Amino acid sequence: MKNIEISNLSKRYKNGVLALDHISFAVGGGVFGLLGHNGAGKTTLMKALVTVLKPSAGTIRVCGYDTAKQGGEVRRRIGYLPQELAMYPSLSVFDFVTYMAGLKGFHDKKAVTAVLEQVEMLEFSKRKIGQLSGGMKRRVGIAQALVGDPQILVVDEPTAGLDPEERVRFRSVLSRFAKDGKTVLLSTHIVEDVYQICEELAVLRKGQLFYTGPSAALMARVDGKIKTVRLEREEELMELQKKAVVLSTTYESHGLLARIMDENGIFPQIAPVPATLEDAYVYCMGGKTHA
Repeated sequence: MKNIEISNLSKRYKNGVLALDHISFAVGGGVFGLLGHNGAGKTTLMKALVTVLKPSAGTIRVCGYDTAKQGGEVRRRIGYLPQELAMYPSLSVFDFVTYMAGLKGFHDKKAVTAVLEQVEMLEFSKRKIGQLSGGMKRRVGIAQALVGDPQILVVDEPTAGLDPEERVRFRSVLSRFAKDGKTVLLSTHIVEDVYQICEELAVLRKGQLFYTGPSAALMARVDGKIKTVRLEREEELMELQKKAVVLSTTYESHGLLARIMDENGIFPQIAPVPATLEDAYVYCMGGKTHA
């Protein structure tokens, strides 16, 4: 049995927007990446998973429990860090996590100390939330999600806006948690985070599941077809986009360098360059013009 099983999940809002369209995939242990642009349906899926939002159709099972019929059992097994977590700036780190733990029904201060140690925030436990950096606040957010030793950790865009050092630290915290059969579902648009710690991922595009499986298999779709083309004028870029999928462009002192997916072998004279997960992801999203 997988830790998370999503079957034919759809969500249509009252305004008629179809946010999720018959999504199906399963998640085992480890860190699983959920990639997609803003508006792809990632946050809707997360909210349905943690029982905040009721789907229009389909089912989600968490550790065997149905989110619609056994919400209490599901919530006991999930820790959740939303994209925007309301914090009280006048509370100390310790008091805030203690308060959040109490809302979940946990009143053990040793457990609070343990989760702050896990996220390397114990030495700042007396500092007020309002005095913390963005990265520290995000770590406190993870700490409150870890209270109660959940089986599954759901995090929505946790590294957006963080500096590189904090992003590395954050990825380390998630990787440590995901050992021993536990699961992290990491929703993000930052491909580098997924590349570094996720063996498997799902790509959402406009509410539909574009891909699910190993990141290596997604990269294999573009391997041997990624090339760089030098252009002298910007007008040439428009012509190039008619022939190949342009993944990115870099402007230089003498023209620009376009990174392309040469699907049809239009540029046989140009040797391919090593593919990246970002190449595969941008290709999935329809290239630079559709991103």
